[in-house]
Amino acid sequence: MRKGIAESMAGTVPFNIEALDNLQNKGYKFVQIKGLTVDKHYDYIEPSCLVLVPLIELPVEQFRKDIYEPIKSELLYKWAAEVNEHPQIVIASNLYK
Repeated sequence: MRKGIAESMAGTVPFNIEALDNLQNKGYKFVQIKGLTVDKHYDYIEPSCLVLVPLIELPVEQFRKDIYEPIKSELLYKWAAEVNEHPQIVIASNLYK
């Protein structure tokens, strides 16, 4: 199984409403949702962490199909308003500067 090094916890910012608004102001429209285990392997069944990777547009290539959510979605804003202890939710900052 491939390790989730690029989206690991090293380059992240806290997930909250302010961070979502900041992403929108910078032109991002979607986030790719990556589930990671404690040892940083991709896993969507029992993740210990969800990493949201900001995207300006969705990829069109079939092999890049994955789990995406619009930044303006009610679901993301609901998650951001709650206290999420498990799984922890963060935003990958290595791609959005």
